[in-house]
Amino acid sequence: MKLNQKKIPEYNINNLMDLLNCVFMDRAFELARKGLNTTMPNPRVGCVIVADGKIVGEGYHRWTGQDHAEIIAIKSAGGKARNSSMYITLEPCSFRGKTGPCTDEILRSGIREVIVASKDPNPRVAGKGLAKLKKAGVSVSMREDFKQSFELNPGFFKRMRTGLPWVRVKIAKSMDGYIALKSGESKWITGTEARKDGHRWRARSCCILTGSHTIRADNPLLTVRVGDESLRNPIKVIVDPNLICDIDSKVFAEGKTILVTLNTKDSIKFDKIKVMRDKNIDVIQLPCAGPSSARFSLKLLLMELTEQECNEVQVEAGPGLVTSLFKEKLIDEFLIYQSPKILGKGLSFIDKANERELLRRKSEWSFTDVSMIGDDVRMVLRNNKYDIPSFK
Repeated sequence: MKLNQKKIPEYNINNLMDLLNCVFMDRAFELARKGLNTTMPNPRVGCVIVADGKIVGEGYHRWTGQDHAEIIAIKSAGGKARNSSMYITLEPCSFRGKTGPCTDEILRSGIREVIVASKDPNPRVAGKGLAKLKKAGVSVSMREDFKQSFELNPGFFKRMRTGLPWVRVKIAKSMDGYIALKSGESKWITGTEARKDGHRWRARSCCILTGSHTIRADNPLLTVRVGDESLRNPIKVIVDPNLICDIDSKVFAEGKTILVTLNTKDSIKFDKIKVMRDKNIDVIQLPCAGPSSARFSLKLLLMELTEQECNEVQVEAGPGLVTSLFKEKLIDEFLIYQSPKILGKGLSFIDKANERELLRRKSEWSFTDVSMIGDDVRMVLRNNKYDIPSFK
């Protein structure tokens, strides 16, 4: 009698290796995400060291000025790093900044192979790190996982590529599309969970951008308040061209605050600026956008924030500032929380006068995420100019 023999499957060793590479790189990205709220202005980076198919060392970058992910992973692996493979979410640096070049430590450790997900967009690196390793005899390969790298560090990539930070506009709106009642009252449109989620997005941002009218109407703190002391407070930036903010507003009471206003020769305004600076409030003065304008260029403001090494800017403002950013085509992403509440009448997040332009530009945006947060819906929309293949 013939026995039914099971056919032994044929495994492609290259496919198996590719699968393992994916597993180890995914772990590196998992580690990198632990630095989501702390690494700025540096990128979030994770690293895994593998020997004989096992992880022997790993690390992620925590704070600027502290060890990079590669160094932490090498220290974790110790002597096991020799003749091992290193998986990194971003090309290792090859220059001395606040810390030494990671490439030098990789070479000293005896690692034989380095696999990276993406080149570093920083012009000081931009392939130089990989070239240095390759020249020293280290095997170097790219996983071509730019999408994950970009998703993790959109602000860093944009700042390095364009000289401007990533601009995310956060909106909380009712089911019928209003952010507040006609009176301006807006507390609270969304539920507790959505508000906490918005605070976590604050924590990953380098700064919160708002307008003077929001400060006067709501008197917000603009801090991170979710009961997690490990989450940092971003810099607060207030657009106040006419210097109408009250110096005793809550926003000035805690943390670093920057007030951005117009250049002035008015003695009263000049004295107010001096008082603010005496109270450790940073004041940036910008020129008028034009001879007949009473405003400054928001692009110029974003360039100033780039000088402050801001990667991600979260805008939490009224329709005036949001409309201006929209018209100047400076918005990269919308973070929208939609409540099941109906207000009936109220304020829209963009001035009604610009609805025609909204309709004309409707194809500029695509959903990247839609999630339930408590009783509310969170929607993330990104500008289509960040189609990954074209931005790479």
